[in-house]
Amino acid sequence: MRFLITNDDGVHADGLYALKKAIEHLGEVVVVAPERQRSGAGHAITLNEPLRLYETKLPDGTIAYGCSGTPADCVTLGTLEVMQGDVDLVISGINHGPNLGWDVHYSGTVSAALEAVMIGHPALAVSLSTFSTDTHWSTAAAITLKLVNWLIDNPIPPHTLLNVNVPNVPLADVKGISFTRQGPRQYVDRLEKRLDPSGKTYYWLSGTIADHQTADDTDVTAAADGRVSVTPLHLDLTDHALFSTLHKIII
Repeated sequence: MRFLITNDDGVHADGLYALKKAIEHLGEVVVVAPERQRSGAGHAITLNEPLRLYETKLPDGTIAYGCSGTPADCVTLGTLEVMQGDVDLVISGINHGPNLGWDVHYSGTVSAALEAVMIGHPALAVSLSTFSTDTHWSTAAAITLKLVNWLIDNPIPPHTLLNVNVPNVPLADVKGISFTRQGPRQYVDRLEKRLDPSGKTYYWLSGTIADHQTADDTDVTAAADGRVSVTPLHLDLTDHALFSTLHKIII
């Protein structure tokens, strides 16, 4: 098998390297990732400046490609240029921090997987649900390997990816794997106004997560319970229930 792995934390991120080491025995692994941190880039693509690739080395001495663009750009260059379209699975991650609920719209990690699906390749986005520096990369890597082996025999439908969030605990302490749907994840007090030393105004995006009641079958609840959440995401954002209702309305 031929795998492309990418992320939004940068080509030298610890999570990406843990992912690479976990799956490299399954086949050929090609790494194309941003040359710098691109968290929160969403599905941005580069249109008004050139994109560049350069070779760099990972800790084990193998070659990876740093990309000047966004995570979505990395997938485009990785699949179409570096791998010439011969790709069996694209994996984005392992992200340092959760990508749950509505946050997937901000996520460079998830957007990279979405770009792969748009191009026509199956994809997996994987995140470790912590911002702590005390990280259990090996847990997320082991879960990813398990899912990849499952996907080999159980391919997902076209236009769909799996968004995976892994609790930051030793593997033995993971409380199971749940197939979930997106839960609510909304931020309040998200804009902080400040003054710089010269007295000029600037703004800092932050915010705290609103307290929503969430159902047991959501990714947000699974993460809070210490379970791995696996959420199928589709390219089609249509609200099909409202679509059906609107068809009954005469304007």
